[in-house]
Amino acid sequence: MIDTKTVRDRLVDDFDYPEANVDMVVEKINAMSPDVYAAFEEWFNTGAIADVEVEGFNYASVKEKRAKMNPIAVYLTLDWLTREPVRAKASLARMQTPFGGFK
Repeated sequence: MIDTKTVRDRLVDDFDYPEANVDMVVEKINAMSPDVYAAFEEWFNTGAIADVEVEGFNYASVKEKRAKMNPIAVYLTLDWLTREPVRAKASLARMQTPFGGFK
């Protein structure tokens, strides 16, 4: 498991997460399902996109729905799919497509 301070510092320094929200995000990361956390940890440590599939979605398909999503948000979305698949899928279905339209 990645040290909490290391995650927190990187979220603030490298991804511009606001101080007011960063602890909540770190808690969500620490509570990720084991499979999603393993993929997140691989990316965090190496920069390589470690893929995991959840409810028919993977890193690329989530990113396709929302191109501006950073890797942390993508892995949190994959984790959300493990915890609340119906709500997460509905939200992803409403997200803007890369060509400016909505599904």
